[in-house]
Formats: sequence, structure tokens, C-alpha cells
Amino acid sequence: MKTRSSRPRRCKAVREFLALVVFLGHAWTTANAAESQPNIVFMLVDNFGYGDLGSYGGGVLRGVPTPKLDQLAADGLRLTNFNVEPECTPSRSALMTGRMPIRSGTSSVDQSGGLVGLTPWEYTLAELLSDQGYASAAFGKWHLGNIQGRFPTDQGFDEWYGIAGSSNAPLRELQPGYDAQIAPPDGLYTGRKGSESQRVGDYTLAQRRQLDRKVTDRGVEYIEEHAHANRPFFLYLAFSLPHSPPLPHPEFDRSGYSDYQNALAEIDHNAGRVIDAVDKAGIAENTIVVFASDNGPETMSGIGIQYGGQSDSGPFRGEFPSAWEGAIRVPAIIRWPGHTLPGRVSNEVISILDFYSTFANVAGASERVPDDRPIDSIDQTEFLFSGQEKSNREHLLVFYAQDLLAVKWRNFKVHFETRSPSRGAVVQPGQGVVTSTHVKLGLPQIFDLYNDPKELWNIAAANNWLRSAIVPILREYAVSTLRYPNIEPGSSGPRRSGQKSPVRKE
Repeated sequence: MKTRSSRPRRCKAVREFLALVVFLGHAWTTANAAESQPNIVFMLVDNFGYGDLGSYGGGVLRGVPTPKLDQLAADGLRLTNFNVEPECTPSRSALMTGRMPIRSGTSSVDQSGGLVGLTPWEYTLAELLSDQGYASAAFGKWHLGNIQGRFPTDQGFDEWYGIAGSSNAPLRELQPGYDAQIAPPDGLYTGRKGSESQRVGDYTLAQRRQLDRKVTDRGVEYIEEHAHANRPFFLYLAFSLPHSPPLPHPEFDRSGYSDYQNALAEIDHNAGRVIDAVDKAGIAENTIVVFASDNGPETMSGIGIQYGGQSDSGPFRGEFPSAWEGAIRVPAIIRWPGHTLPGRVSNEVISILDFYSTFANVAGASERVPDDRPIDSIDQTEFLFSGQEKSNREHLLVFYAQDLLAVKWRNFKVHFETRSPSRGAVVQPGQGVVTSTHVKLGLPQIFDLYNDPKELWNIAAANNWLRSAIVPILREYAVSTLRYPNIEPGSSGPRRSGQKSPVRKE
């Protein structure tokens, strides 16, 4: 009798134990799945020099400490050989597609007034992550399309707010004879996936001072709302500062400092608010935070409302748009606790292109990377997050518009064309790089970036052996364009018939 009465209790206990095992197993699987899909917060500033942050030799040297971003560098990985494209649109295109911008018709800022930006055919990082289950938002400067069908929410993002074009658009208000009836101000937009984006205001000089504050506010709110949702998220914060005009928020308009110094203080403050939001939400361990710039500074342009200092290229020569190190080598800081070693510094070559395949890998979506087009992104997961000493990248090509400017290989740079501010030119506010010279070199110039970071000493005569390294790189690119012709700027897609975007997996 006693034995019979205990059997149901034992069976019930066994069932409860098995249920607990199943529950814990599900919870463990869910937790590990979540960790295999980290959140991604990507902060991109605009025309920011290598020598601006304290952790890169600037900060107090420029009269403005940058404690928040210096702490991010102390807590994560600081890259000293991070390479971008020569101008705003190309770098953003490279980040979003993992393809050299020359391939997608976005290798310069197109000012023709025609169709600009990424074609819908491109499969963006936002689309890839969305298809992998990520929520996503883009706040700030887009610069990859300014019409319906080419806004961020047409290219994979769930929502967006910001400007579609250049940060300097409000400068037109200062030009004598400017008529807003003829050329209305650029717009401020907001939108959600599945519906048309709406213009919600004018991007004026007054709004110029407010934009990055609004971007930061939205970013912080997004982190708070999505921190404990059942989906990982990709938050892309494309700040407009310090691009000309470097007008800070009124709270940072301190007397005795230049506009640029005040803008630099605001950049650090805004980034700090975003980092603090991640930490306060308790999601730092499962969130990749990146801070980088889209290209180098306007060091010699004098562009903006005031004369005086702009962003600084540190130990390097040149400004955008060029292939000099000052244009393409910028700060990049990456933090993922438990994966990036605190305080690690690396001078290994890496490109903004590489985030595409790397994020695909950490999100478990490598199989979604397209195989019907050249992908120039290199997966750097082991290098960035697993302590691998060497980068998986050894070279990169630098194009601007349709011109190959240079090839960077290991510690050498081979220039085929140069762009530099004109010697002796009187540069007026608003003219910027219009005064630059463009020289197609009769013979390539070669520089050893270790021994000559300012690229002053042409060593081509004694180093023609480098042809053996550079020619195969150029040949590989040329062959790839025969099979997959580059998309023409202003076109609606690739010329080669039969190319399609990957099948979307719902």
C-alpha cells in the first residue's frame, strides 16, 4: 500500500525534474543564442582626424579633454591602422555593403543632382542583420540616397531619423544672394520600414547645432527600449560633427574656445551618453560598441563659419578626399567585454569594409553574405574578438570617383595619383577642397609608412621589387570587374543580367 502510494509521487517528482531540465536547457540555449548574437552599437563621426582624441595624441593637447572616449579605448581595443575611404559617401557605402564603393557606384559624393546613393540591389548590413532576426535603427547622417526607395528604411533599417545628405548643407544660408525659394533647405526626415519616409523639418544652421543632440537622445532611448527585448539590435548612430560647419550644441558654445574645440567636447559627451546607456542597461557584456570616423579631416580647408583649427590628422599627411594617410587612417575603438582585451592596441591593417563580414559572423549569419558579387570585406572576428595577433587583411585599394589613387600593402603605400591642397592657394570659407590639385603620376610614388608616416620620401627607385606584390592585387581586381562589372554612378543597378540579391529568409 505504501509502495503503491509512493509511486505516483515519485513519478510526479521525475516529471517535475525532467520539466525543470527541459526548462533549464531551453533557458541555457536561449542565453547562448543571445550571446551568439550580440547587440551592435556603431557610432560614426564625420570628418574626424586621427589626432583629435586624447587616446590618439589629441585631447588636452588640443585644449579639450576627451575622457569618455579615452575610457572606451582603455576598456577595449584601439586600432592605429584603421582605414576608411577618402570621402563620406564611400565610407558609409563600404560599411553597409562590404564592397569597395567603386563597385557600387558610390566612390565619391555625387553632386550632379541626379540619382545618388546605393541601389536597392545592394544587400546592406542592416538587411543582413534584419534577416538574421535583429531589430535595427539608423539615426543621423545617411548620405547613401535622398529619395524614396533609397532611405535607410528602404535598405534594411526598421526606423530612422536624420539627414539624407551632407552635414554642410546649411552653409548655403551664409552665401550672398542665396534664395531659399530656388534652392530650399535640405530636410530632416523620419521613417519606418514599410512606409515612406516623412520630412519633419528643415536642416538649417539652427538645426545644425541641435542635430547631434537629437541623434544622441534617440540613440539612448533606443538602447533603453531594446536592452531587454527578445531580439538583438543594431544601432547605427551617424553623427554629423565635426564636419563643417563645426557648430556645437548651444550648451557647448563656450567662450574662449573655437567652434571646433567645442564640437570636440560635444562629440565626447554624446558618445559618453551612448556608452553609459549601454552600461546602465546591463547589456555591456553582450554589446559590441564601435566608435570610428568616416574619413580624415578638413585640416587645411578653412571651411566653415570661422577661420582657425579644424580636425587634426595627427602624425599623418593630407586631408580628404585623397589617399594620403591623413585622409584614410582614422581612430577606431571597439569594446566587447570578455572578447576585446582591455587596453589592447594594434597597428595591424584593417578596413571599414571588414565590419560587414565580421558582424555577419558574430551574428551567426555568415551564410547570408552574398556570393553573387565581389565582397571585399574580410572576416576579422578572430583578430578583433579572440586575441589573434595578426589581421586577416594585408592590403587595400584606394579609389576616389573612378580613379585608383593608391594601393596600401603591409607597411608600404604605392600612389598612382595624388590629391593635395594647392600650394599658395587662398582658401576661403565654404570652398573646401575645391582648391585641391589632382596629379596623375607618370611613375608611381612609394612610401614606407613605418619609417615615413607623413609620406614625404619617395623610395620607388630602390623598391621596384614591390611590383611583385602590387601587380597581382591589381590583376585580381581587374579580373573581378570582367565577371562583375562595377555599377555606374547614378544607375539603378548592375549591368550584368541575372544578378540578384540573396533570397530573403523570413
